[in-house]
Amino acid sequence: MGPVFTELDIDAPREEIFDYLMDFNTRPFLYGDTVEDFRLLRIDPRGVGAGARWRFKRKSAWADSSIVAAEEPARISERGVCGRYNNTPNGTEWELEETGTGVTRVRISYWTEPTGMSKYFDRLTGGYGWHRRRLDRAGRRLREAVESGRTERAQVSVAGGNRHATGVA
Repeated sequence: MGPVFTELDIDAPREEIFDYLMDFNTRPFLYGDTVEDFRLLRIDPRGVGAGARWRFKRKSAWADSSIVAAEEPARISERGVCGRYNNTPNGTEWELEETGTGVTRVRISYWTEPTGMSKYFDRLTGGYGWHRRRLDRAGRRLREAVESGRTERAQVSVAGGNRHATGVA
């Protein structure tokens, strides 16, 4: 499916938006009520290699995504898998372009590469429209957070439990 995309203008420097997006603790706020059971894939939620795993509420399917590349401050590339059996590759691109007026144009693209029965399931469940609405809401929330100077981050658990040494031998 895809790519599905949305574009919006945010009245903030692209470096600020880039910094906000490089932190996976912000994703529960951006994705809002479309996801649940959100967990980080590693303790450090920032930078290349950071990622998360969550479940889409509507589709009752799991998804995960990790930052695989970042070109500061212009682009962030995420890759992962999703679907009922968690075997459908997906990708998200966050492209930040400075305009002449000091506003940053943000383009969010999302796609999946379903195979086999996943292709038919995606068509039957109206995947394109649902993902388009989800991206539009994420874009509006991103604009709201950055323009208002929102600094709080969600406290998200790390998948696999406690990885810190307890001092017990």
